[in-house]
Amino acid sequence: MTGIIPQIALKELVTVYRSKVILLTAGIILLLLLLAAWGGFSHYKTTRHIREAAQREKREQWLHQDPKHPHIAAHFGTFAYKPKTWFSMFDAGLDNYAGSYAYLEPHRQNDFVFKPAEGYGATIRFGQLSVALVLQLLVPLLIIFMGFASITQERDNGTLKLLLGSGISLYQVAAGKVMGLVLALLLLLLPALLLTGCFFAWQAPEAGNDGWIRALLLLAVYSAYFLLFTLLTVFVSAVSKTSGNALLTLLSVWIIGCIIIPKAAANIGSDCYPLPSQYTFREAIQKDIAQGIDGHNTKDERAKQLEAQVLRQYHVSKVSELPFNFEGYVMQAGEEYSSKVYDKYFHQLQQTLVDQDRLPRTAGLFDPFLFLQGISMGLSATDIYTHIDFQQKTEAYRRAFVQKMNEDMMQHSTLGDWNYKASRQLYASVPDFRYQVLPLREVLKTYSTELLSLTILLLTALFLFTIILKRIPVISQI
Repeated sequence: MTGIIPQIALKELVTVYRSKVILLTAGIILLLLLLAAWGGFSHYKTTRHIREAAQREKREQWLHQDPKHPHIAAHFGTFAYKPKTWFSMFDAGLDNYAGSYAYLEPHRQNDFVFKPAEGYGATIRFGQLSVALVLQLLVPLLIIFMGFASITQERDNGTLKLLLGSGISLYQVAAGKVMGLVLALLLLLLPALLLTGCFFAWQAPEAGNDGWIRALLLLAVYSAYFLLFTLLTVFVSAVSKTSGNALLTLLSVWIIGCIIIPKAAANIGSDCYPLPSQYTFREAIQKDIAQGIDGHNTKDERAKQLEAQVLRQYHVSKVSELPFNFEGYVMQAGEEYSSKVYDKYFHQLQQTLVDQDRLPRTAGLFDPFLFLQGISMGLSATDIYTHIDFQQKTEAYRRAFVQKMNEDMMQHSTLGDWNYKASRQLYASVPDFRYQVLPLREVLKTYSTELLSLTILLLTALFLFTIILKRIPVISQI
């Protein structure tokens, strides 16, 4: 290596690898990464198998149910299961806190049930061990332990004074330290990176068409996050008088940025935008369906208005004279009205969830941990926006299959004839439910502010690192 900065980097690399404490810490983190990766993969495989098997079973039950009246068949219903995304083994995100399946039937939009976190008890409050959690929380701690004394130790040993006396600037020393720490971290994490790369190449088809792009973006944002912590660590070491002061400052930053602010932001968001109780939510929906969205158009009044409107439209005096089964028409009209009510309240509910998420995202503009957490969940398709999208597409599927049943009732049965039975061809005409996660462009659009913030923060850190260290008076450097 030629040049003073590479030479300093090489010396720092050797220093790091001579520290048994750092190697032990790195070994523990690598072990945790391995355990998290194995646990994530096992959970992904098991959960995916269970949900796919359940989806196939419910589909077979739907297709092979006995011939029956279309509306009764609709009430037989079906289920929608949220597929386990490939990247969830890396970052589980909100998957353990959100429901994983819903029962689809006429007249009502059911909640998603079975939250895996319910089976963990109080331990889930500390977060599920995942590769993302280890990288977000523990690798920055490793960087701090590697670099908190990178320059203060040189000052204590007297070597910093010799370096500065030979015409080398503090900036060059710090830049060499940053390069050395980056190389040391890369080599320490190299086994995990190689295993991850081989595993991803093996499993790439399951990751989707944009899997490689998502993986590269995750690699880029995590690398930027680690670089930010490395710059901060060396900078604090450069401006601190002792190694103890540097370590205390950096640990304080880590605790505040990675633990206190994220918890506080989430709690404040929940307090500012509270979710309604299950009872209040359902009661409001049923009230609007019965009394009308505006409170002045009851269900009976709507039925009378609908009948009068249809009779005028078809120029007949009785519903029995209509060219279709009016009961099926009423069923569908009721579905469409209740859908408006459900849209109103579920939109409010989803907006509340988005509002709760807004505060942590805003705090993330200044806290790298928070914006990394959001981007990581988004790219892994385990964030709140993926869950909302799944709910919306599931509801669209429910409405489409119920409408198909009602239309068959309208066209092929007569008024008051509940003995009519639809064939299994009708059941087969309802397509199987298949969910596709949000396309990557939508994810990038959603998190464009965080990505821009990350870029600006990294460039600002590099700029300040360069300018401030170049302008610190020599007397303060030694």
